[in-house]
Amino acid sequence: MKKYSAIQIPFLSFYCKAIYRYACFDWKGTGIAYLFFLLAACWIPIMVKFHIVVSDYIQKDAPKIISQIPQITVSHGVASVDAPQPYSIRDPASQKILIVIDTTGKINTLKDTDAVGLVTKSEAVFKKSAVETRSFNFNGLGQFTLNQQIITGWLEIVRRCGALTVYFFAVTGSFIFRTIQLLIYAAIGLLFASRCRSKTSYDSLLRLSAVAVTPCIIIKTILAVTGISLPLAGLWFFLVAMIYLFIGVQESSKDVVAPPEGSAL
Repeated sequence: MKKYSAIQIPFLSFYCKAIYRYACFDWKGTGIAYLFFLLAACWIPIMVKFHIVVSDYIQKDAPKIISQIPQITVSHGVASVDAPQPYSIRDPASQKILIVIDTTGKINTLKDTDAVGLVTKSEAVFKKSAVETRSFNFNGLGQFTLNQQIITGWLEIVRRCGALTVYFFAVTGSFIFRTIQLLIYAAIGLLFASRCRSKTSYDSLLRLSAVAVTPCIIIKTILAVTGISLPLAGLWFFLVAMIYLFIGVQESSKDVVAPPEGSAL
């Protein structure tokens, strides 16, 4: 049977039956290492786009908001602001109020304002959704000062290192999710193997599952980079993976002979 490199497998997984036979009979292990490197590669263009978008916002749009922020000082859990209050920070484009700062007690809850954030003398509260808020109490801050220079410095760190940090967590999180997915898909593959009267081992089914989800991972990456939304994407990706997995199991159930090179699905 022809040998395939790891670089060829993602492309051939879309149309080549031979790659599924290769994964079943010639691969070693479970295919999880292949899955990790595939995810690591696919997250790169997404993070490049993320970095470009974030950098553009920080350099062009964020300064218009930062310039409105007064100095806020927290001492022993109590905030004070060097500005007339209530003080509003607005969206430069729509003039919608984003954050209200009031340490005088005139405004105590978000219900008293249309803003998405409120800073009082004891806490900062932000709307997480239409029905949920999140608050941060100042009691644990001790002595703390927030001003435009500090915020600008934080954003510069985000601009430089944010994409790398997000990349690490994105790859780790998606790898854990996809590994669990492979375990489930391989279990479904046992049903396919029974249907095809194949004695394919569970490890082989893990490798077949890794190849079967490859087209879905690549397509999902393309959609993320291009910003295209696919309705019921999860369902479609599941169905596509199942079709590829069934084809892979079906191929593995045949007599082990060298198939025609690049035979189409």
